[in-house]
Amino acid sequence: MVRKLIFPAPGQVGYEEVALSALGPGQVLARTVLSGVSHGTELTAFTGSSPFTTRTITAERTFRDKTPDDASFYPFCWAGYDAVGVVEQVGEGVTRYSPGDRVWRQVQHQTAFCFPEDAVDALPLPIQVADDEAIMLNLASVALNAVLDAEIKLGDAVVITGGGLVGLAAAQMAVASGARLVCVIEPLAARRALLATKAPVCLLDPAEGSPVSAIQVQNNSQPPDVVIECSGSYAGLRDAIAAAGVGGTVIAAGFYAGNAAALHLDEEFLHNRITLKASMSKWGCPSRYHLWDEGRLLRETLHLLATRKLDLSGIVSAVFPFAQAQQAYDAIRDDPQHYLKVAFSYA
Repeated sequence: MVRKLIFPAPGQVGYEEVALSALGPGQVLARTVLSGVSHGTELTAFTGSSPFTTRTITAERTFRDKTPDDASFYPFCWAGYDAVGVVEQVGEGVTRYSPGDRVWRQVQHQTAFCFPEDAVDALPLPIQVADDEAIMLNLASVALNAVLDAEIKLGDAVVITGGGLVGLAAAQMAVASGARLVCVIEPLAARRALLATKAPVCLLDPAEGSPVSAIQVQNNSQPPDVVIECSGSYAGLRDAIAAAGVGGTVIAAGFYAGNAAALHLDEEFLHNRITLKASMSKWGCPSRYHLWDEGRLLRETLHLLATRKLDLSGIVSAVFPFAQAQQAYDAIRDDPQHYLKVAFSYA
């Protein structure tokens, strides 16, 4: 039996005992040592703001209101998708893993997990990648997908709205892709300070004046080539659209939920003929580039971490014992500016 985290109701954390199936040929059993909390998608499930609380997606990939016949969103049993474990046992025929190896897997917050050796959502971890970096692999792959969707070219000017984990990773990847100028719009001073240590970027505080004007000052009076929205907020998406300029392109990489009153599609979006591209690599969405499936996104992101082209060191701001998950989610919800990334320890 393993202990798994659930949300019994909005704002509540609970645990349930789950039985793992017996270890069979080609399977691997790992004990969890660290898992990362998603401050976007996962937090919307915790707070009750996820669109899936009242809506459901159909077989035709359209949303509709839930009916009494649909399954309830709560208890929510899918919290978490970035975990590091240590292999404890391998089944017959397994050659990729041995007991004692570290492994990353896209799995919920739980004390242990089992997976097929060839699972695309599990990767052996090289020694160069620390546990507290590996627990950001999935979210960093979201940034990589957004950068691919942005089609950044050598010499481009790129704007990123939101300096959280996804924005921080996207900024580094944009620089590595050949961008001449990368501007990041981020209201929190602590996040701007961290970004300054990770990549040569122009940091803009929206409280100090129009980011649009500041961007054009930095870019020879021209709008950027592309804007990547990473905040997951409607206000951030509004700012990204405003910054894009006439005929500009915005890549929406955030998970948007709740009231969209901050977004005004009757302003720059319409009058500047903005192209808005959703960057979604999960939930069965195909890549815009046929060779870049989800497995490759994860593998290439891990390679960027291992070769230090992507630096996620020192980003975890707090580690809570797994048994204190309620305090962790409360802290992220109530004081988000002090918690860029939160993890659970399982010692």
